[in-house]
Amino acid sequence: MIKPLILGATSALFLLTAAAVKADDHKKDEVHSNMMSAKAAIEKAVSGNEFRTPRDMERDQYRNPVATLDFFGIQPNMTVAELGPSSGWYTRILAPLTAQDGKYIALNGSPAPGERYDGSMQWRETFIDHDSDMFGDNATARFIGQTVPFASPNSVDTVLIFRGMHGQIGRGDVNGLLAEVLTSLKPGGVLGIVQHRGPEDLEHDPVTSMRGYVKQSYIVDLVKNAGFELAAASEINANAKDPADWENGVWALQASRPIAEKDEKFREIGESDRMTLKFVKPAAE
Repeated sequence: MIKPLILGATSALFLLTAAAVKADDHKKDEVHSNMMSAKAAIEKAVSGNEFRTPRDMERDQYRNPVATLDFFGIQPNMTVAELGPSSGWYTRILAPLTAQDGKYIALNGSPAPGERYDGSMQWRETFIDHDSDMFGDNATARFIGQTVPFASPNSVDTVLIFRGMHGQIGRGDVNGLLAEVLTSLKPGGVLGIVQHRGPEDLEHDPVTSMRGYVKQSYIVDLVKNAGFELAAASEINANAKDPADWENGVWALQASRPIAEKDEKFREIGESDRMTLKFVKPAAE
């Protein structure tokens, strides 16, 4: 009777192991499927989007939105905050992408005293309403750095900062900003940064001297010291043709003006050399 019992136990163990492997494979397939569908949604938001302008799409070759958002792990059901939407280049991708199943939050820095305050308040009140068809019902506009945080703790999936860290550093409020972002993110949530990149041998001030360019190591140390972990770095937006030493800073390149207004030298270079960094909020212990 002992041998059949042993065989029975062995068979049961085999079946349990096989079931566990099958379940694990199914989970991996599901994750892969979700990743594929998320990327397809990003591609649709980039290429099949009525809200994007011809000028927007002209810059896709330089800004690589599909690869960049896929690298940051953006999915349509996420709560995604964008700091400094500016002219709305990425907004016109992110807002339609998250309009149905997620939430888009437009973030601006705290309004300064005086005349800028009224304009900033008007921005908050009109930013979403101006293009309500694009944003859907869940989008909102907020200020960061005020007494009331822009979002509840542990409620945001991803915060994105595109080409704006030099401004935050220059204003001197970057540490408070990063602290608020860290609090808002869910454990494991992502802070995605794309920033004009200066040379690593830069010995002087990384902001004012380079006029928009910042050393990658400077950004990494700054954000890690704020409590984030560096999950990955990518060269998606690198541009070896950019010497990053323009007299007028990064604004000499065509990001700020139509290509037709630039001479051949600038058309050949394209847009700036940029770091693409994915930071995460450490998971709760």
